[in-house]
Amino acid sequence: MKNIVYKIAIIIVVAVSSACENHLRIVQPGATSVENFYKTDKDAEEAIAAVYASWRASLYGQFWLKNLLSDDVICGGGSRGDNSMYEQINEYNFGAANTTVSSTFAQYYNAIYLANLIINRIEPDSDVKKRAVAEAKTIRAAVYFDLVTLWGNVPLVTMELSPDEYQQPNGDKNALWNLIETDYKDALQSNSLPQKGSAANTAQPARLTSDAARAFLGKAQLFQGKNEEAFENLSTVINDGKHGLVADYENVLRAVSDFSSESVFEFNSIGDDNNAFEQGNTLWGIMNGYRSDKLNLSGYFTGLHGIYPSGWGFGNPTSALYQAFLAEEGAEGYRLNNTIKTYKQLNNVGIALNPGSSLYGNEGYFNWKHRYLGSEVLVASFGFSTTANFRVLRYAEVLLLAAEAAVQTGRNAQALSYINQIRSRAKLKALDNVSLDNIKTEKRLELCFEGVRFQDLVRWGDTHFLEKQGEKVPTFTGLNNDGSHTIIYPYSNQTFGFKKGKNELLPFPEHEMNVNKNIKQNPGW
Repeated sequence: MKNIVYKIAIIIVVAVSSACENHLRIVQPGATSVENFYKTDKDAEEAIAAVYASWRASLYGQFWLKNLLSDDVICGGGSRGDNSMYEQINEYNFGAANTTVSSTFAQYYNAIYLANLIINRIEPDSDVKKRAVAEAKTIRAAVYFDLVTLWGNVPLVTMELSPDEYQQPNGDKNALWNLIETDYKDALQSNSLPQKGSAANTAQPARLTSDAARAFLGKAQLFQGKNEEAFENLSTVINDGKHGLVADYENVLRAVSDFSSESVFEFNSIGDDNNAFEQGNTLWGIMNGYRSDKLNLSGYFTGLHGIYPSGWGFGNPTSALYQAFLAEEGAEGYRLNNTIKTYKQLNNVGIALNPGSSLYGNEGYFNWKHRYLGSEVLVASFGFSTTANFRVLRYAEVLLLAAEAAVQTGRNAQALSYINQIRSRAKLKALDNVSLDNIKTEKRLELCFEGVRFQDLVRWGDTHFLEKQGEKVPTFTGLNNDGSHTIIYPYSNQTFGFKKGKNELLPFPEHEMNVNKNIKQNPGW
């Protein structure tokens, strides 16, 4: 199946870019007519591969969109304007014309369109077809989850649209959440998704499992405040005993831990140099990589087993995130030191600013969690891509979601058990009591740079952390004599920061508003 996925991925990109009336109308990929397709098991396999490929195509945009909206990341790059769309998002001065926002929105609806074709056209009269329909419903629900939590009352499209139906109105929030839950439940009740560790899962580990669908369902219920139902589903995933935490936190996102016991769902990178640009990981590694034009990446930290000596310097940790780690773990914290490195730490092992150089969008902290290893570089991608899989949902997140649901329903013993598993791996003292604040802190530290923080802050009502974001943009110039960081602020914004009543939701794309007269823009935009 994976070969089909990568071949169809290219077609999907063309399909997205050639959408006609608006983002809700996406052309059907391939030459075969819809009427003559979706008949055989082979058709079902190819069709669901296209849905996976389309969902995967959205990952790059959503990864940066979600992370840049959080208080954990500074946009960075080579200099001011290196990626203005990302800067605008990170500094909260973007609008409906932002191309990262609009392209992610379009990619989501492309995945929904392809999923709808399977759900509506495939007769589930074989095991292969039943599984394809279950996967399509799970993916549609996962995509709508992001649309609802990021854009709010998005158009609810479950069928193929005729030309006079392209201009869809805003959907009802309750109806959208109901579809999300129903899709997940239908997929589970079909008994067509394999369990983790089964023969089917072992043969094709990059495909969805029943545990993944149940964990996604529990997360959706938690976001709605359905804490009892969320706990039931999340604890079921935990109690089935098929998942566990990777022993070494340093390896949770590394290729060596691909499809590990901690994987609930992840997208596969097959590490094939001959198809380097078809794997969906293009630019993934180099975007997070350290800038070799600014830093002397010497000694152990270069070559096969060290830092790949090339990068664009985006996605730098904020001082606020580093301070949150210090408060919980101390400067010698095991998880901290496998997540963030200070410039002084890198300087001690031979990495230094080149003479006269400075680092834009950097406060002297470096993303170690996503460091770009030479051993994981796809050579044929000119060093742009990584062989490590993309984690969509880790078991660690399931434990923390379940801990939150447990606290909210008075199950403190279970909550302690779940959160202390996370803390044990982080080499932290076990908690004797647990509160929602403990879970918020643990989740920030455990899952930073993984695209969950912004949606959590909004649902928790904690967006005050974002109110000053983007007021001043830092540049790191080196160390003072006392070892502290030298930071200057050559750039500032008149418009910056999260604005209540507006930034809880993203704007509908400008193009969508221009062609769809039935949709109302979100408040404040």
